[in-house]
This record gives sequence, C-alpha cells and structure tokens, in this order.
Amino acid sequence: MLENSNKTEQSKITANNVTGRDYNSTTNNHYHYSNASTQDLILKRLLDEHEEEKQKNADYQQFSDELNNFFKKKTEKNQRDLTQKLLDGNRENLIDLALEAKERVTKKIHKYSFSKSAQEVYTYLLINIRDTFKHRIELRIKSGKIDVFTISDLVEEKIIEPFFQEVQGSSLYIDKNELYGLLYLLTGNCHIEWD
Repeated sequence: MLENSNKTEQSKITANNVTGRDYNSTTNNHYHYSNASTQDLILKRLLDEHEEEKQKNADYQQFSDELNNFFKKKTEKNQRDLTQKLLDGNRENLIDLALEAKERVTKKIHKYSFSKSAQEVYTYLLINIRDTFKHRIELRIKSGKIDVFTISDLVEEKIIEPFFQEVQGSSLYIDKNELYGLLYLLTGNCHIEWD
C-alpha cells in the first residue's frame, strides 16, 4: 500500500516550534554601537595597563632609566661627536659604517623599548661592552704603544666575537654589525674613547 509511505512520526520531538512545513517567523536583533570601536577600547586598556605597570613597578622604571643613560651624552670637557672621536683615534675609514651602525642599533633598541626582556639584553650588552673596552682595550690605546690594527684585533677578539657567540640564536637577531653599532653608540655618547 502506497498511501502510508509518506507518514512521519513526530510525537517524540521537543522544540519551541515543530511544523511540517511553511512556518514563518520574524526575529528582531538589536545592536548597540558606541562611538569607540572595540579595537580602540582594547588599545586604551592595554595602554592604561602599561602606564599603571610603569607607575607601580619600580624595577621597570629603574631599568628603563638605566638603558636611557646610554643614550645621553656624558659631560666631557671638550664635546666631540662620533665622527671627531673616530678621526682622533685614526679610524677615519670607519666613519660612514660607524654612523650607519649606530643609527640602526639605536632604532632597533627604540623599537623594542616596551619589551622588558629586550631592554635587559641591550642594557647587559652595553654595560659589558663598555666595561670590557675600558678594562681590556682603552688603557692600551692611551699608552700609545699599540697600533690601530692591533686595536681592531683586540676589539674583535675581546668584545665582538665573545658577545656574538652569546647572542646567536636570539629572536632579537643581533649580528656583529649590531654589536659594533653598540660600540659606536657608546663612543658617540662619551662612554668610551679611541684616543
């Protein structure tokens, strides 16, 4: 018998509306928009949290100040810029390279200025490059008994190569040119001298 083949059992179905066909309904959705977008609110919240962290966390402020000290020129009797210091140290062949490396590393440090871990890396490098130069190289330069080629070899051997070995594999991608940039940053801001 074909008459009963289209029958469906619906007695065990539970739902708000159960129909066989042709059910029409209207749903009204109400959306509320504010003047500020969601992204603006998130950014504002993140900026507020950052400012709050700066105020509450004394280590954060102190750390930032320590790194910023390397960007300030130390007071010196006769102020000389990086170019003049390199000229006075018989390194005129490095002036363009030094200025470029110093500018590039300065921009990179500022790019990571809100990353505490990156600031710690750069502060560590600047402190240790300065101290190594002062204790292992600068006294030899001032003695006048060492030529410019030996100085270059000492810088590579005592500063650039050891620190490059330490930073290899870092997500900061610090290369030898950047380490030289840190050295020239220290030179330009009167933390080390080449003559």
